[in-house]
Amino acid sequence: MASEAPYPRSVFVYELITGGGLYAVPGSPAPSGSLLKEGTAMLAAVVDDFAAIDGVSVTVLRDSRLPPLSVAAARQVTVEGPEGERTAFREAVESTQAALVIAPEFDGLHGLRTRWAEEDGAFLISPGSAFVEQASCKWKCFHLWREASIRTIDTFQVHARTTWEHLLDLPVVTKPSDGAGSEGVLSWNAGFEINGEFLGNEKYLIQPKVDGVSVSCAALGNGADFFLLPAAYQTLDKDLKYHGGSLPIPMALNVRAHRLAAQAIRAMPPFRGYIGLDMILGPCPEGKDDFAVDLNPRLTSSYVGLRLLLKNNLAQAMLDVVAGQNFEPRVGCGKVDFEIL
Repeated sequence: MASEAPYPRSVFVYELITGGGLYAVPGSPAPSGSLLKEGTAMLAAVVDDFAAIDGVSVTVLRDSRLPPLSVAAARQVTVEGPEGERTAFREAVESTQAALVIAPEFDGLHGLRTRWAEEDGAFLISPGSAFVEQASCKWKCFHLWREASIRTIDTFQVHARTTWEHLLDLPVVTKPSDGAGSEGVLSWNAGFEINGEFLGNEKYLIQPKVDGVSVSCAALGNGADFFLLPAAYQTLDKDLKYHGGSLPIPMALNVRAHRLAAQAIRAMPPFRGYIGLDMILGPCPEGKDDFAVDLNPRLTSSYVGLRLLLKNNLAQAMLDVVAGQNFEPRVGCGKVDFEIL
């Protein structure tokens, strides 16, 4: 059974797309596309970092439809079918001392796997279900941030058209309330272009398109406090699809990103492990046009770049922070550009 030892020597890293989680999605789609690319990149990076810690072994699950994963895990457990995933998940929790859950937010997939880990007695080094369920819903996040006076983009439900008729002639963005990354995000030249497929869908949100620099900022939490990591530029194409990023960003922008990230995260429930905040930094140097966009209650793709920028082993840093130690990022190189291929 999982132990609450402060320095676990065995870690179960669960990444849903590569780990058989898609078997539970209607139609059991095979892993593919951008989610597979991002999931594989995150998994390989964090597993390599845990495996680099002296004496730590790593267990992962692998969807049987994928070839063996090129990661530094001591154990790869093959998953076949939804029942096979649940059994393998439980056995992995019970045979390791800590668990890190990485999963997209759509259809409650992340929340359910986090509850599995809790039910199975895992010592979680990623956010618990209370945080995941709050942060996974962009509609809930919007209202929570507004109540806390956090700058965030005006958000409306697409099906409630009377609430956003002032956007009919303006560029807008639509997104699923429980979307992950750029999946399902669409940019429109004007609100009136949105067709019937979306107008009746209660799952989708609409926002005015905001100009500025797309930035992400990650944080490590211990359940009581958190530590911010250097912010990163996000590389987005014209369709708002994510392709990687670069870091560090100029100091003045980093200060603004940290200020907004700290405010937005403090408005949320306490958390442990790694999370990421997406934001837009506007043209005003004082940050009056900066907006919190989405909160990701999990490891994010920026981890791939951060681990190259920092001298710290970020997996070790997660263990240290969860154990109650302080954390100070140590920048080791001048500039990092990373792509999710």
